[in-house]
Order: sequence, then C-alpha cells, then structure tokens
Amino acid sequence: MENKTILSTLIACAGLSLPLASYAGSFQILEQSPAQLGKSFAGTASDVSDATSVFFSPAGITQLDAPSFSVGGNAIAAEAKFKDSGSNTKGITSATDETGYVPNLYLVTPISEEIAFGLGVNAPFGLASRYDNAWMGRYLATNSELEVVNLGAVLAVQINRHWSLGMGVDYQRATVTLESQVDSTLGINPSPTTDSSAIITGEDSDVSANVSFYFAPSESTSLGLVWRQGASFDMRGAARFSLNPMCSPGAGYPVGQGPAITSGTLCAGSLAALAGDVEAKVQLPSIVTLSISQQLTQHWQIHGDIAWTEWSKIQTVNIINSNNQRSVNQLQLHYDDSLRYSLGFSHSSNSPWIWRFGIGFDKAPQTAAEFTNPRIPDQDRIGLSAGFNYAFSTDVSMDVGYSYLKVDSIAIDNRDKVTGHHLRGTFAANVHLLGVQANWKF
Repeated sequence: MENKTILSTLIACAGLSLPLASYAGSFQILEQSPAQLGKSFAGTASDVSDATSVFFSPAGITQLDAPSFSVGGNAIAAEAKFKDSGSNTKGITSATDETGYVPNLYLVTPISEEIAFGLGVNAPFGLASRYDNAWMGRYLATNSELEVVNLGAVLAVQINRHWSLGMGVDYQRATVTLESQVDSTLGINPSPTTDSSAIITGEDSDVSANVSFYFAPSESTSLGLVWRQGASFDMRGAARFSLNPMCSPGAGYPVGQGPAITSGTLCAGSLAALAGDVEAKVQLPSIVTLSISQQLTQHWQIHGDIAWTEWSKIQTVNIINSNNQRSVNQLQLHYDDSLRYSLGFSHSSNSPWIWRFGIGFDKAPQTAAEFTNPRIPDQDRIGLSAGFNYAFSTDVSMDVGYSYLKVDSIAIDNRDKVTGHHLRGTFAANVHLLGVQANWKF
C-alpha cells in the first residue's frame, strides 16, 4: 500500500471513533493497541513491536527497521447497574450498558537509519452512558457522549545505540452531548410524567505536544518514558429544552407569597433564560508513563508500567450561557491525580505465536459519594488480560487481546440544595474489552 493511500485512510477514519469509559480511570481510553491490551498495557513505552508505538512509545519507533502499518478495532462493553438506597426523586432503577467501538490506525516510515516518522489516529478520551428517562437519577444524567479524536504526528531520532528521542504534536477534536431531565415542579412533586428535558452540545479543537525517550542499555533490557500534554478546550455549543405542560406560566403548584406565582411559571422563566448558546472550559490531564521490559529467559519477557495522570486539572466544569453568563449546568468532579500500575508477560518461541498475559490496577481520580456523577460512574479497578500475536509471514501478523475489569462498588449520595433532590445508592460495574489488530511491514 502506498504511503499516500495510507494517509488518506487515516484521515478519513478520524471521525469513526465511538469511545466508552474503559480500562483507565474516568473517561481516559487506553485501548489504542490490542497488542498492548493483551498484557494489561504493561511495557507500553518499552516494548516496541509494531506501529502502535506511534502513540505509546514515539521515541521507540526508531526500533522499527521497515515501513509499518497497523489498524485495530476495540470493542468496549461496560455496564453499571444502579441500586437505590433511599432516593426521593421517584422513578425506576436503571443501568447503563453501552458498548463502544474504538478504531485506531498507525503508520511508521523510517527516513534514515537514525530518524523515523509516524502518524496515528485514535481516541484517547471518551465516554458513553445512557439511562432510562424515568430513572431516579434522571435530573443528573440520562444520555452522555464524549468523543475526543486525535490525529498525531511524531518524529523520532536515535541519538546513539542506546538512546532515542521522540517529539510529536497532536490535533484533537472534542464533541460532547449531555442530556438530562428537568423537574418541572422544582422539587415540589418530582415525577417522570411531568418532567421537561434538556440537551447540551458543544465542540472545540486544540493542539498539544508529547515528548518521549527510549533507552536500551542492553539487548535484554529496554525502558521508555513518555509525557503527553493535556489538551485545553473552549467548548461552544447550545442548550435546548423541551417543556412539559407543567413547565408553563400559571401551571404547577403555588409558590411564594401569592397564588399568581406557580412552579410552572418559575420553571418556564428559568429555562428560557438558560436556553441558547453556551460555553465551557475543559482541561484534559497531562500523562507521564514510565515503562520497562526485561528478557527473563530465551522465551519469556516481563513488562511493567507506572503511569501518572494529572486529573487534578479537572475540578468543576461550569457550563454557562454565553449571553447572560448564567450557569446552565455544573459537573462537580473534584478530581485528584491518579496512578496506574500494570505487570505483564510475553512468551515467544520458534513458532508464529507470541502469547501475552497481564494484570493492572488503576486508581480512580475521585471516590467520594457526594461527588460521584452518574455520567461517569467510576471507582478503583483491577484488570486481568490475555492475548496473542500470530505471524502469517515475516511481514504480516495479527494481534488479539482481551481484558476483564472488575470495578469496586461505586457509592453515590448526591443532594441538590435548591430542589431537595437526593440520589442515594450504589453502582455495580464491570467492563469487558476485546481488541483485534492487523500489522503489515513493507
């Protein structure tokens, strides 16, 4: 395949991503390589075997001695079931069980013996969750979709026989849709039959950078270090409301001193003031990953990863009306920085097969029940993984990876001081991940 054709394919597929909350904490997506998935993303920056290193180990692409192309797809099936423990919003219990599909494509072209260039398309952040419109937490969330599509370019230079340096830029496009219900009675008598509805949309793009190092002190040992800058988005979009007849002038229940003022009057007036153009600032976290791969025996290799994610950049996401500066919605996340640990093994012999195994632990950036958001029901998680690579020839191979994530019980205890709405209960969540990838050398 000619390089121009490959580049056109990369750009055309940039809009195909449908991410879902996955292996990493909150809305970070690690599923950028089915090969790395098979060992729980251990040794991501130190184990260089295919073109997916454009994302995981940009400096390491100097180790690929021929033009390489990888295309992969990842299915992410996440489920979070809600169990009520005394909510006062009426309604039904519900669950979000969305399945997302995350494609990624990568191309590496050596320019000389010491310099290599790489391109990649992937989705490093994203989520999708959907609940029944009549569920108890409908005033916080019904439908949520976030897609961050990344188009990256990297240049790697082998400084000497031990060290390589990589530098890259990433163009990222973010789109978001947030839907929820609105209590037309303003907390007096909440009911799914009288609810109005809200939908908020927004989008923006940004350019960020990454710097990486690859160090191979011997043929049996390699280390990698990668810093990825978090993009900053000034999201702009619109807020739209569909009003129930109870949310109209004169409707609803008397409030205040006189009978002329009703909950419907206040509801209609407040939503009219919030509708229209909106804006919000969102800062994605920077990430630092340290990896090591060590040959144990002729056939066995061990891999490790420690990754730090700067989630503390995200505290409150305030969505405001662009015309009157009123707050349309607030996402109270209050995140802390988090760490991810993983350990993996790979086994190769004089056969077409490479087998991979791994275990990983990811610390959630926030676990306090009062700040849990049903758009992103999250807790600490442990992942068990397995996978393989099969070489059809010296130039063509296939990777398959699978991981099961056990997520700790997620408590939520959300109180709205204005309406009195109280959502209290727990989410039981788990995630299944399956990735398939094809690799070519030219």
